[in-house]
Amino acid sequence: MIVRVWSTGFTLARLDDLVAFARSRLEPFFRNQDGCLGCFFTYDSDEWRTISLWRDQAAVDAVKDSADYRAMLADLVGSGILQGSQTTRVFKAAGGGVFGPLAF
Repeated sequence: MIVRVWSTGFTLARLDDLVAFARSRLEPFFRNQDGCLGCFFTYDSDEWRTISLWRDQAAVDAVKDSADYRAMLADLVGSGILQGSQTTRVFKAAGGGVFGPLAF
């Protein structure tokens, strides 16, 4: 399994807009990608993270190179919600799991 972490600064006053974008655009996008096993959105006072779980590196590569992903990212960048630059890190999973029900 591959874990991909996309991080960005954001405008705290626009957190609700960013959460709405994640729920309406990002989550359905990831749900429909071959090889995507799940995604989580996290934040603190100045950094947002999209953490996605993937079957393999080929699935990660297919998404990051897709026109749909690039267009969605362009919409988010153009929204004025984000601040600063974005970074992406990719990790090989060593273990772990989800314990108990998840509710957001």
